[in-house]
Amino acid sequence: MIQVAELSEADLESSYQASVVEPLKAVAEVGALGKCSLGIYVDSKGRGLGRHHLIVRVRDGHITVKARAASPTALLDLEGCASRKYEIDYFGTLDYSISSEVTLRAGEFEIRPPAFTPARVWDSIEEGCPGVWRQLRSAVQSSGRMEIPGVAHMYSAEARLKHPTGARVKEASVAVWFFPPTDKFLVELSFTGFVKDRADMDRMYTELGARLGAAGLLRADQSSKTQQYFAAYFGVGK
Repeated sequence: MIQVAELSEADLESSYQASVVEPLKAVAEVGALGKCSLGIYVDSKGRGLGRHHLIVRVRDGHITVKARAASPTALLDLEGCASRKYEIDYFGTLDYSISSEVTLRAGEFEIRPPAFTPARVWDSIEEGCPGVWRQLRSAVQSSGRMEIPGVAHMYSAEARLKHPTGARVKEASVAVWFFPPTDKFLVELSFTGFVKDRADMDRMYTELGARLGAAGLLRADQSSKTQQYFAAYFGVGK
């Protein structure tokens, strides 16, 4: 997570270069932002699904069901749907995750409440991937009243890392998210690599982090985008 000056969506087009691209020049060449896309998460105010190490997210025409925890033994081994991924995530600390994607039908991706509700998310998961719904159902039923607390406005840009190992990453990008109607936002520089390159990716992560820290560009809050979404809307970070 990158520390930048105050940023607002209303003047993003005029301030993006000076607020995001220029400060990051020491570690990356960052391209132009793409169009805004929308994203939501579903959970109870008490983060009941989060306590089960589960995340449910809707964006880009699909639902992502993700199990994420600091220990792989705490994870629910989700069944595969349209796709399944096993990842190691770094948010200041190490997390393991398993995610399964459920593709939405054409025309179904109007996620703004009240048209899109938690019940509709569960129905879509059950229809698109019954196996995952069977795994998820008990956690949903025991986690309290489910909510979609807000719709995040998400922008992204491709990035090229200035590091000897940078050419070997799978992809690198900058994300800029806003959480209307709050004044909260985040800017994240991220990259993904392959397991075979893990040692080199770990080293690059540490070295780039040190350079960003020395330049005063690391935000104090290094929690994930998921946690910051719920912090913005529910006032909680976990």
